[in-house]
Amino acid sequence: MTVVPASPGVRVRSGAVSGAIMAAGLLSALTAGAVYGTLRKEVTVAASGRTLRMTTYRSTVREVLQEAGVLVAPSDEVDPPLGARVGEGMRIVVRPAVPVTVIADGRIRALRTAAPTVADLLARQGLRLGPADKVYPPPGTPLAPGMRVRVVRIEHRMVVERVVVPYDVRTLRDSSAPRGLLRVVRPGREGLRERLWRVTLADGVVVARALVGEREVRPPMDRVIAVGTVVRIASRGPFAGHEVLEMLATAYAPFCCPGVDDITSTGMRAGYGVVAVDPRVIPLGSRLFIEGYGYAVAGDVGGRIKGLRIDLGFDTTREARRFGVRRVRVYIVERGRL
Repeated sequence: MTVVPASPGVRVRSGAVSGAIMAAGLLSALTAGAVYGTLRKEVTVAASGRTLRMTTYRSTVREVLQEAGVLVAPSDEVDPPLGARVGEGMRIVVRPAVPVTVIADGRIRALRTAAPTVADLLARQGLRLGPADKVYPPPGTPLAPGMRVRVVRIEHRMVVERVVVPYDVRTLRDSSAPRGLLRVVRPGREGLRERLWRVTLADGVVVARALVGEREVRPPMDRVIAVGTVVRIASRGPFAGHEVLEMLATAYAPFCCPGVDDITSTGMRAGYGVVAVDPRVIPLGSRLFIEGYGYAVAGDVGGRIKGLRIDLGFDTTREARRFGVRRVRVYIVERGRL
């Protein structure tokens, strides 16, 4: 047996040294194998519509993606996150951001997002949906580049509408007053009705109305007018035996552009000899004689010519102004039938 000097005063057998070296080498090999097995991992990378299965010794998701040659933009989404530790059998999904347009609440937003569906996009934008709101396309639709997502706010309201109900006009015969004399017995009153509507609005615009009910708040009241029926007959003069009326007369002259005729409601040309009357008092087409004016034809009507009023036509404004307003006797020479 050989003795090898180790240090002053110490002696070591050569066989023991060889055994120690072999043991150390074996331990090192076992440790290296264990570390090697720990670092080696099987992972799956899904990106850009492709799935890649690979073996890697990288420790983080970011390093694995770099090894796989997958570029990740700041707006892209990675699951698990880039800083996560890689484990055996891990699946790494990269969702690239796509450009979309969101139209909601009066705003148009152009953005890039990696949200997988329309519903996820709305949630990330803080757009909460009411129970009746509509989304186009539907919430479960996968996002695609260039997609337009619109949120329509649907609102239902109960609206009370007040409706005015017009009154009717009733005419009574007054046998104590001259024919054509109008007297208001009762002025009349408009009624009032309330209607309850269910109104549907889409983004503030009314798109539907449904009548829920209605009620009468105030009934209308008829306007009652008494019309005189007493006929006066001239007893003397050239028109003896003809009906005569005491009327308030006004005067007018037609105003018109050059070359255009002024035509009355009966098709006659306005001017001297054509007068406007209330047809309930003097029938249109009647031949008349008016004191201070002369013969005339009842050929027109007027909005203010009611009852015992008559409007006399003149050819010029000067003549009409000279006549003014006065009370006259009107003889009905021949009753018209228009």
